[in-house]
Amino acid sequence: MKRFLRILYILIFVLVGAFVFTHPVKTETNILRAVFSDNSADEIVVKLSGRYSSKINVIAEADDSVSASAAAEKFLQSADKEAFEVKDFDFSKFLETYSAYHKNLLSAQTARKLEKHKYDNVTAEAYGRLFDPLGVTLLPLNEDPFMLFADYLQSLGNNGGDEFFYNDKYYKIISLEVKNDSALSPELLNGKIKNFVNTQKNLSDDKTLIYLTGAPIHSYYASSKSMFEINLICVISAIFVIGLCLFYFKSLKPLVPIVTSLGAGILSGFLVSALVFPSVHVLTFVFSTTLIGICIDYSLHYFIEKDLSKIFKSLTVSMISTVSAFAVLLFSGVELLRQIAVFTIAGLFSVYLIVVLFYPLLKIDFQTHKINFSLSEKAKKILATAVICAGVCGMFFVKFNDDIRNMYVPSKELAAAETLFTKVTGGDKKTSFAVVEGRDFQDLLHKEEWISRNLVDVKFQALSKFVPSEKQQKKNFKLRKALYRNSLKTYAEFLPHKDIEKLLNETAPQEFLNLDKNLPLEEFLIGENTSVMVLYDFDRPEIITQNSGKYVDVQCDISEKIKACRETCVRMLLPVFVILFLLLSLIYTPRNSAKILAPSILAGGFSIGLLAIFGQDVNLFHILAIFLIIGFGLDYSVFRSGGEKHSKDAVLLSCITSVFSFTLLAFTSFKLISSLGFILSVGLSVSYLTSLLFEYGEGK
Repeated sequence: MKRFLRILYILIFVLVGAFVFTHPVKTETNILRAVFSDNSADEIVVKLSGRYSSKINVIAEADDSVSASAAAEKFLQSADKEAFEVKDFDFSKFLETYSAYHKNLLSAQTARKLEKHKYDNVTAEAYGRLFDPLGVTLLPLNEDPFMLFADYLQSLGNNGGDEFFYNDKYYKIISLEVKNDSALSPELLNGKIKNFVNTQKNLSDDKTLIYLTGAPIHSYYASSKSMFEINLICVISAIFVIGLCLFYFKSLKPLVPIVTSLGAGILSGFLVSALVFPSVHVLTFVFSTTLIGICIDYSLHYFIEKDLSKIFKSLTVSMISTVSAFAVLLFSGVELLRQIAVFTIAGLFSVYLIVVLFYPLLKIDFQTHKINFSLSEKAKKILATAVICAGVCGMFFVKFNDDIRNMYVPSKELAAAETLFTKVTGGDKKTSFAVVEGRDFQDLLHKEEWISRNLVDVKFQALSKFVPSEKQQKKNFKLRKALYRNSLKTYAEFLPHKDIEKLLNETAPQEFLNLDKNLPLEEFLIGENTSVMVLYDFDRPEIITQNSGKYVDVQCDISEKIKACRETCVRMLLPVFVILFLLLSLIYTPRNSAKILAPSILAGGFSIGLLAIFGQDVNLFHILAIFLIIGFGLDYSVFRSGGEKHSKDAVLLSCITSVFSFTLLAFTSFKLISSLGFILSVGLSVSYLTSLLFEYGEGK
C-alpha cells in the first residue's frame, strides 16, 4: 500500500509541476492586490494608485536656472527611453492645435461671468492682460482682442511649468513615467532604477544636486536593502542550523532530507496555488513559506525518535489541526488569506506525506546529544503571571493603524527629497478623485462639466478643461460673440474698423477640439468613456455623488480596505479556536484539548499586548502573524502531549531555529518585515515556554 501511495504522490507531483511550468502563473507584486478584489469598485482604487505611483521625479538644484536646466537635460539624455517616457503636458507643443480652435475656448471663470452678463468685469481683466508688461500675446489682437485664449491656457494650470525658485535656489523638474513593460517586471525595473541612481551620483557635485523621488525609487531602495538583509539572514540562519545539527546529531546527514522535504513542501504549495488562482501574490510566499517551517518539526521528530509508529499519531494530529486552522481562511472573502490557506495546506500536507511515506526508506544512523531543559515551579508561576498580565493589560492600550504608509519608513535622504519636492512644487495638498462615466465621450465631458460648475473655489484638473464638450464649445462661441457685441467697439479702439466688423460677423465654427487631434491626455482616462478628475483639498464628496460621479480618496479607501481585512482576520480567530477545540476533543479529552490550545492563545494575546504596552500600533500583518503563531504553537503542544521520550528535544530544537531566524528578521530595515520578525519571535518563544506550564494526559 505504501509503495502505491509513494508512486501516486510522485506521479501527481510531476504532472501538476509539468502543467504549471508549461502554463506559467503570474506573480502579483502590487501590495494592494493582497486586499483588493477584482470587482469594478476595487479595481478603480488599484488603477488610480498604480497610475500615480509609477512616476519618477528628477529634481535638479543649482544656483542659477541655466545650470539646473543643463543638469536635468543631461539626466534625461541618459535615461533609458525604452523604459521611461516624459509625461509632462507641454503647451508649447500643442499651441497650434489649440489656437486653431481658440474661438470655442473660454476659461470656466470667464464663461460664468459672461453667462451672468458681467461684461465690465471681463473687460477690466482684459485690460490687465493687455497692459501687463510680462504678459504674452499668443494670438494677434485682431483675432483675440480680449486675450481670452491666453486666459484659457492660464486656467489649465502650470502643466508646462517645470522651473521653480525656492530658498534662493533654482530647480528644474522632469517627471518620467515607467512604461508598462518595465513596470510589469520588478527585476527589470530595479535594474533601470539602479542606473538612475548611478547617474544621480555622477551628475551631483558642489554646484548642482540631483534628487530622485517617486514610488519606483522607494521600491528600489527598499527591495535592494531588504534583499541584501534577507540573504545575509539566510546565510546566518543556515550556519546556525548546521551548527545546531552538528551539536545535537553530531552529523550533517539529517540536513539533506530536511532541506529536501522543506523544498518539496514550498514547491507543492506554489504548484497547487498556481492551479487554483490566476496569480499568486508575493505576500503569500512571505507568510506561507514562513509557516512551512513547521515542517522542520516533522523531520526533527522523526530523526530524533527514529520510529514512525511512535510519532504517527502526534504527526497526524499536528498536520490536521494546523490545516484546519488555515482552512477557515478559505471562507474569509479576502484573496490574500485564501491564497495563504491553499499554499499552506498543500505545503504542510506534502511534507507530511514525505515524512510518512519516504523517510522510513532512509537508513541514517547517528547518535543524539540529550538536552535537559525545564522550568522550576517558581519560574512557571512567574512566567504565567507575566504572560497573562501583559496580555490582559495590553488589550486596554491596543491601537490599530491601517495606514499602508505605516508599513514602510523611508531613509532620511529619500524622505528629505520628497519633502523638498513638495515644498518646491507646492504639492502638499490632499489629492482625491472623481470618477465619471458617460454613455459616450461627449456625455462623459458633459458630466464632468456639470460637476465642475459645482466646484466653487476648488482647484482641480479634468479632461473637460483641456477638451471641452462640443456643447460647451458651441456655448463658449456664443458667449464670446455676446461679449463682442456688448463691449468690442468701446474696448478695442486700437483695432481698425474692418477688423472689428470681422470679429462681430464671425460665423459659428463647424469643427471642434477633440482627442483625435493628438492631445496626450490619456492619463485622465481609466476606461472607455470613463475619466478621472483630480481634486485638491476637496472635502465635499456629496458634490460628486449627487452629480452621477464616484468619489475616490485613494489613501482613505486603501486604509478602509486594510481595516476591513484586519477586522475579518480578528473575527475569524474565535471560529478557528472553536473548530480546533472540537477537532482536538475528538482525539483527546476536552481538558487536554484546552491545554493544547492554551499556549497559542496565550502567545497571541501576549504578543499583541506587548506591542500595545510599548506604544506600537497593531496592523493587519501583526494579526496575520497570529495565525502563524497558532500553527507553530499547536505543533509544540501536540508533540509534547504525545509524551514520547524525545519529543521535548525535537520541540525545543524546532523552537530555537524558528525564533533565531525571526529574531534576525526583527532587525531588518523594512518595517513590514521587521514587525513580523518581532511578533513571531516573541510569540513563538512564549508559545513554547507556556507549553511547559501544562502536564498533558493521554488521548481518548
